[in-house]
Amino acid sequence: MQIFILNGGLGKRVKKISLNKPKCLIEFNNKPFLYYQLNLLKKNGFKDIVLCLGYKSNQILKYLKINHKLYKNIRWTKESKKLDTGGALINSKKLMNDFFFVTFGDSYLDIDYKKILKLFNQKNKYSALITVIKKEKVPYHKPNLLIKKNKLIAYSKGKNSNFIDYGLMIFNKSVFKNYSLKKITLKTVIRKLIKNNSVRFIIIDKKFNEIGSKYGIEDFKNLINK
Repeated sequence: MQIFILNGGLGKRVKKISLNKPKCLIEFNNKPFLYYQLNLLKKNGFKDIVLCLGYKSNQILKYLKINHKLYKNIRWTKESKKLDTGGALINSKKLMNDFFFVTFGDSYLDIDYKKILKLFNQKNKYSALITVIKKEKVPYHKPNLLIKKNKLIAYSKGKNSNFIDYGLMIFNKSVFKNYSLKKITLKTVIRKLIKNNSVRFIIIDKKFNEIGSKYGIEDFKNLINK
């Protein structure tokens, strides 16, 4: 149970809230979002957590250092230049297990991770798995996936898109084997896998929580206050 958390983004949509810090350090009840996310992942059995850091990474490392007793098993990689989501993983190849989860630094996904891993392992002809949710479940997010006849067709925003990327993936390490270090999006990597018919999808019915948007931040506040 290994997971990489992509935490290098600028968080432009929530700049007025995050101010001069990474969005994962936005506080809810005097604790940063990162605290809640890491606790959730540890509760779900993740003992190997890798943070892929970029923007304002020193602030995140300072938080981890101050709270080192809580985060003894947290590792990280740091970008020396902007690499985007795919490049951040390529930059972390040395730490990858044979297969691993990937999520985003603004995602709080309270789901059954072990069940998803089991489903991934059932059909080992695939190199990757992507979780998706129907667009009606999260109306304030634009759909960015097209699925037809139980097949993942495209990963892009468009009028025909009918699903939303849920924010959790599983990859086989071999996916990144031939990529050299460069700026590249994770979408580009996934599109190549779709073209080669080597990625499967799983539909999640439970609405996700995120803090990458103003709506998401309000939802997460309500969740924490409950």
